[in-house]
Amino acid sequence: MPDRSLVAAVMANPPSKQALAGVKEFQGRASRTQLDRWWQAIVDGRAAEDLPRERVPSDTLPPPRAWADRNPEADARLKAARPVVEAVAEELGMPTENLLTPEYLRRVAWELPGETAEDIARALTALGARPWQVARTAQKIADAFVEAAQSPDTTPAPAS
Repeated sequence: MPDRSLVAAVMANPPSKQALAGVKEFQGRASRTQLDRWWQAIVDGRAAEDLPRERVPSDTLPPPRAWADRNPEADARLKAARPVVEAVAEELGMPTENLLTPEYLRRVAWELPGETAEDIARALTALGARPWQVARTAQKIADAFVEAAQSPDTTPAPAS
């Protein structure tokens, strides 16, 4: 049964099995021979109360351009660490994304797994970075994060 036929049947919202059979776009080898089955699926679907949520929780990070508003500290960490990782990659004569997957850097900047190079190393390893990548970047990232935290631009304003 083609997906477009199923979508057409749902969109038509037929009030009866006969109306379902009359939906012009509801076609395919099984549309007529399995009409009882499809109608029962519609009936069951209408009666279902355990429907999936419209929004599924996700661990997807917001785009970096939105970080300044959503998580200014993470934004500062990423802005401090990105050029440091780029410089290490340049020293090694390789593309930055080969030295460290950009998503890994974004994740540790967003989540801040800890203050030390060991904390950063554990987080990078858990994300899938290779040992040589961790060895070349963890300390540099940790240092950049400390520098970002000490920058006057990221210090929270005192409560009034």
